[in-house]
Amino acid sequence: MDKYVVAVAMDKVQSFLYDVLQAQIQQKQTNSGTLKQIMGSSRFISEKFYEDIGLVGEHGKFKGEIDEELLKCSGMCVFITSLSEQEIVSRLKALFEMYYIKMSGKLFVKYVYFKQTDVSTNKQYQLEAIHESKHRLRRKECIHSIVEQNQELIFRFQCSPKENPFDFPTSDEAKPSIFTNTINALYSKQEGDNDNRFRVAIIKADLDGMGARFKQIKSYKVYKQVSEWLSEYISIDYLSYRAKRYKERDPAFRLFPLYVAGDDIFFAVPTSKLLDGVNLAIDILKRINAKLQEINESFGAGEASEVQLHPLSMSVGIEFAFNREPIRYYYERVQKQLDHAKKEQGVKSFAGLSPSSCVKISINEHVLHRYELDQAVAGEAQQISDKAHAKRLAEFKEKNADKQQWSHFVSQVKRLQTAMGNGFAAHHFFYGLLQKITDPNICKSQIKYSNAVLYHVIPQYLNSKALRESELLVIEPVLKQLMVKTTDRGKPSKEARLSFDMEQQKRLEKYVRLLLLFSDPRFKIMQPKDSDRTDQKKQPDFDIKRVRSTVFNKTLRYLYENNLGGWTKRNLFRDVFVQESSYSLFENSKRPTQVQVYRTLPLSSSMMHRFKKIGDLDQIAKMIEGTHVKSREEIKQLEVDLKQEHKAPPGLYFNKETFLRLARSSQMWNPDYVDSLIIFYQLREQLIQFRTRPAHVKKRFNARPKPHTGKKNNSKGGKQNDRS
Repeated sequence: MDKYVVAVAMDKVQSFLYDVLQAQIQQKQTNSGTLKQIMGSSRFISEKFYEDIGLVGEHGKFKGEIDEELLKCSGMCVFITSLSEQEIVSRLKALFEMYYIKMSGKLFVKYVYFKQTDVSTNKQYQLEAIHESKHRLRRKECIHSIVEQNQELIFRFQCSPKENPFDFPTSDEAKPSIFTNTINALYSKQEGDNDNRFRVAIIKADLDGMGARFKQIKSYKVYKQVSEWLSEYISIDYLSYRAKRYKERDPAFRLFPLYVAGDDIFFAVPTSKLLDGVNLAIDILKRINAKLQEINESFGAGEASEVQLHPLSMSVGIEFAFNREPIRYYYERVQKQLDHAKKEQGVKSFAGLSPSSCVKISINEHVLHRYELDQAVAGEAQQISDKAHAKRLAEFKEKNADKQQWSHFVSQVKRLQTAMGNGFAAHHFFYGLLQKITDPNICKSQIKYSNAVLYHVIPQYLNSKALRESELLVIEPVLKQLMVKTTDRGKPSKEARLSFDMEQQKRLEKYVRLLLLFSDPRFKIMQPKDSDRTDQKKQPDFDIKRVRSTVFNKTLRYLYENNLGGWTKRNLFRDVFVQESSYSLFENSKRPTQVQVYRTLPLSSSMMHRFKKIGDLDQIAKMIEGTHVKSREEIKQLEVDLKQEHKAPPGLYFNKETFLRLARSSQMWNPDYVDSLIIFYQLREQLIQFRTRPAHVKKRFNARPKPHTGKKNNSKGGKQNDRS
C-alpha cells in the first residue's frame, strides 16, 4: 500500500491576524471581549488548526488516519498517511472549503501531497519529506492546483456570513489576568491627565533568518525539537508567563498583546514601560537561545554535530501611537521600523569572540544594538592571561565600534531626564538644533553646517553647580554622532575625529529627532526595577577626561584644521589668529609634562561680531591694531619669560600688513570664517574655565549630579536662548 506525505499550511497568517485586530480594536475598543478575541485568534492559529486536521483532539479531517506526525509548528503541519490519493484530495478540499467560507477568504489554506517514495527511505526521510513539502508549498504550481481544485467555491458569489468570521469561541480561562482588556487600559494617572487620549509604545519583534537556520539543520530529531521550542516560546501563553514575572516586580507594569505567531511578537505597553517591553522580548530570545545551547550540549558529537546551532538574533521595531489611533497607521509605522532594523548589519564576530542574544532595535529609524558575548568565552578566558583576553575584547569592540549600543542609549535617556530634572531646557536645546541642521541655507555648506552645530553645543552652564555636569553629558553624545575613526583620506585611524560628511549629518539628525522625542515629558521612560545585568552595569556618569576630549579638544581641533585652515595659504592666514603651541609644566615631578595649547590673537567677542557687519578690510585691520599696544619685541620677551617660568605662552602679535596681504590673496575672510573664529575663541575660553573649575566642582567632578534644588540658575544671563 502506498503511503503519502501530506503538508498543510496557513497562508496570509499575518494579514489574517491584522484583520482580527482591525475588527476588534476599531469596533470594540471599549468592549472587555477584545482581548479574548485577539487571544482566540492567536490560539486558533496554534491549536484549533491542528484539531481541525486531526493531529490533536477527538475530531478532524484526518483523525485516525495519520501514520506518523513529522512536523507541527506555526500554522503548518506535515504527516504521513496510508489513505488513497482520492480520499486525501477529498479531505483536503473539505478542509479548504471550511476555512475559506468561515474566514471569508481572509485565511488561505495551502496543501500538497506526494508519495513517500518520492523521498529517500533512509533514517533521515522525515527531514527530507519536510524540506520537500516546504519547497512544494512555495511553488506557484501549489496555488494553481488549489485554485483549480476549488474554482467552483472560489469564483462563485459568496453571501455575507451571518456571524462575524473573527468571533472565536472563548472562555474566561483563556484570558490571562496579566493582560489588559483593551489598549485604553494601559493608561495610568502617573503618565497623563487625559485617559481618553494618551500615548502608548508599540513593539514588534521578529526572529532573524529563521528559514536559513532551518535549512542548515541536518538532523530530523534536532529539527523537530527546535520547531517545538519555537512554538512553545513564541506563543501567547509564554508572553503571558514573562509578563507576569514583570508584573510581580513592578505592579505598574501593563501589557496588551496584539498577536504572537510564527516568529513574530507584537504588543503594546505604556510609554513609561518601554524598557521593560524591550527587555521582555529579549528575555524570550534568551530562553530560545538557551534551549539551542542545550541541544548542542545534549547531542554533542552525535546528530547535531553536522551543524552547530548558533544563537538566533532578533530585530525589534518601536513606535509610539495614541491609544485611539487606527491600527493600520501604527502597524505600518512599526513594521517600517522593524524592516529598518532587519536591513542593518549585525554585530560581527572577531578575535575569537562571538555575540549571543544579539538584538537590533530601531526607533525613529535609529538602529541600536544590544548583545552579550558568548558564555563559552568566559571559560576560555580563564585559561589565558587577563591581558590577552583584554586585548581580544578591545579588538572585538573596535571592530564593532560603529554599532551604537542600546544600553548606552538608555543611559543617555536617563542622563537627559536627570538634566531636565535639574532645570536643563532639553526640549528647547534639541528643537533649536534640529531647526538649524535641517535649514536648507545651512545644509548647503559644510562650514555653515559645522558652525551651526558647534556654536549650538557650546556649554552655557560651566559655573552652575546643578547644571554643569548634566549639560556636558547631554552635549557629549550629540558630538559622538559626528565621530569617525578614519583619516581625511578614508584610511582607518585609532583616534576618533569629528566629521560633518553627509553620512554623519544624517546620523546626527536621526539622533536629535530621537532625543527630542524623549525630551518631551509625555515620553518619560522609567528604568526597570530589575532589568538585565548588561543594562545595569555601572558606568561612570561623568568621566572628566572623556568629556574634555569630546566637547573641547576634538571640537577645537576640527575648527583649527578645517574651518580655519587646510592648505598652505589657509594655514598662513590662520596663523594670524591662532597658532598651535606647547609649554613645559612641572607637576610634582622633576620630569616636565608637555602641555599643548593654542595661542590666539587677543580679540573680544563683541569686536568679532562687529567684523561681520564691516566689509572694508582696512577698517577691520585698524580696529584690531588699535587694541594691541605691545610691540613685536615685547611679545617675544614675554615668550622667553613665560617659558622660563613654565607657563603658557602669551597671545599673538598682530601684523597689519600680513593680515591684509593674506586676507586678499587667500580670499578667506568672510562671515563664515568670522563665525568659526567666534566659536573657536568661545570654546577655548570655556576649556580654560573647564580646567580651572570652581571649588565645589573640584570636589565632586566624578560624582553623580545632585537633584535640582528648585532655584533658577542665572549664572550665564540666559545664554541658553542663544542656541535657537
